[in-house]
Amino acid sequence: MPFYCAIHWLVTETSPDRSPSAIEHSLTLDILRGRYAAGSRLPTVRELAEQHGVNPTTIQRAVSRLETRGLVTARQGSGLRVNDPAECGDISLVPQWLEVTLDQPTRAAGILADLLEMRRALAGRLLLRHRVAILARLPALQQAAQRVRRAQGDPDAVRDADLAFSRELLRAAGNVVALSVFNTVARVLVELPLVSAAMYAAPEENVASMAQVLGALAGGGEDAGAVIEGAIAAIDARTVARFEASLQARRGEAGPAAAQGLSVGVRA
Repeated sequence: MPFYCAIHWLVTETSPDRSPSAIEHSLTLDILRGRYAAGSRLPTVRELAEQHGVNPTTIQRAVSRLETRGLVTARQGSGLRVNDPAECGDISLVPQWLEVTLDQPTRAAGILADLLEMRRALAGRLLLRHRVAILARLPALQQAAQRVRRAQGDPDAVRDADLAFSRELLRAAGNVVALSVFNTVARVLVELPLVSAAMYAAPEENVASMAQVLGALAGGGEDAGAVIEGAIAAIDARTVARFEASLQARRGEAGPAAAQGLSVGVRA
């Protein structure tokens, strides 16, 4: 291989925005946006390689990931068929669903509300069912809540401390499915700073919510479930409202023609 070609290949194949994962992400967004409609066919591997400036092997790796996620199906003799992501996708698509709807504040807020509702429903039941195991970790949980209080002023530190608190609760419950939902929420908060900003706009509210949850678990009682549900629901409602308001404000400032600029709220 000539020296120039070797250098060009090295730069092309190792550039972060041309890695298989980056190309998979780009194709996923295209499918969710409807650029490649359900039932249609993706361009061939060779065509995609030319579009993205990479070799076919890189595209094949990206496409294999799309197949694993259920977004496309390889059919003998007819190429890659695009599936309906709403019907075939799993919870790992939620961050991308949010990303492609940032220019649709109401829809994006609805997706976030659905995700938080799922987390809330699972958490509320599990916390009560595993109350004894959770209370055995009460000192660690209280320390985690204090870390959120001390982190005020540093948004990322508040987020990380809050996630550590929630993860400690779910570890005590020992439910891997609930943890997978939690991990999806964590991904959303890390990858979409707009969501994180909405959830931690007033860290004292998060600290108060933690205290309510721990107090309800420690005290028990017939209303413990309602107290826990209410504490988490209040945080979720404020988060969704702030998130939608921030998208509406940004859209108004940018104007419809610049709606794609909202992707600045996405962290690679």
